[in-house]
Amino acid sequence: MKKPNPNQMLFRILFTFLVFLLAASLYSQETGTCAEKLKTAQSLFGKGQVEQIPSLLKDCLKSGFKKEEELTAYKLLIQTYLLNDKLEKADSTMFEFLKKNPEYQLSPTDHSSFVYLFNNFKVKPVVQISIHAGVNVPFMTFVEPNLTEGELAKSTFSSNIGNLFFSGESRFKVTNKLEVGFEIGFSQMKFTNKVNDIMNHAVINYTESQQRIEVPIFIEYNFTSFGKFTIYGRAGAGAAYDLGATATATYTPTDINNKNSRTGQSLDRKDSRLTIDYFGQLGAGVKYKIPRGFFFGELRSDLGVFDQNVSGGQTESVLDWYYIGSEPDFRLNSINFTLGYTYIFYKPTKRKE
Repeated sequence: MKKPNPNQMLFRILFTFLVFLLAASLYSQETGTCAEKLKTAQSLFGKGQVEQIPSLLKDCLKSGFKKEEELTAYKLLIQTYLLNDKLEKADSTMFEFLKKNPEYQLSPTDHSSFVYLFNNFKVKPVVQISIHAGVNVPFMTFVEPNLTEGELAKSTFSSNIGNLFFSGESRFKVTNKLEVGFEIGFSQMKFTNKVNDIMNHAVINYTESQQRIEVPIFIEYNFTSFGKFTIYGRAGAGAAYDLGATATATYTPTDINNKNSRTGQSLDRKDSRLTIDYFGQLGAGVKYKIPRGFFFGELRSDLGVFDQNVSGGQTESVLDWYYIGSEPDFRLNSINFTLGYTYIFYKPTKRKE
């Protein structure tokens, strides 16, 4: 009698094991997936055999369904509880459904029992959290221009769009169109003031950079909507805290007989600037609706209230040497453009009977 080859026996065992695993996997994919369980539950519901439906769907509702499958499963489970007069479970399941799908809109294909319970709940936005990121373009309105050797000098202001701005805000809905909110933001303000002496003997370039924390309170009004877009306006007022201000100044003679050019080091201007300024705010923007929030673009202007200059600062005498007189008094304003994202937090509750 021929002895069996150990290698052949091992090969047959491994082959049989692999075939078994493949068959089990195919069987699981065909009959044991959440999608198959949902089909089985729908078939049972159609036959009026609803007792097994909760146990079939429970685990898959925690994880396993695709989005559309999950919606169908929740609806089926709610209808099952209502059919069995398990009203508390129907309510709790509807509450879970609305927490996951707070913006759900009823469909003509929804079962009447689901529609009935759905209408016994209301979903309200609790708070909207937004983030902004964009740029500032500062501009100055002068309270009092330069005096150079006792006479007025021409002063030309300039800035660029490289001033960063970012913020976070919270908004609360008052009506369908009106919202109120507050914002906390970081703002960079960099500007240049070029002075041409009327006696035409020198040009002075002064560049200053400020960093501020801005905290406005505002109202927002949604004017009109078309499709997923909404046009809105914004008005408010706030305070700006000066974190720091630095500056450089150069004095360049234009008279060939004057060789006394001056280039100064970086100057700390914080002690010569208003620590807390106040501003009014006007703006407008466009929102684009997405699930549970929206993207937006916004243009607004902040208009400063008070003169930025504070007399007696340590760098005042240095700049008087450059300006050969007094530094201009000014209000600091800005035009601000941002892009952002808003996430809406909802709270479902059952209507009072």
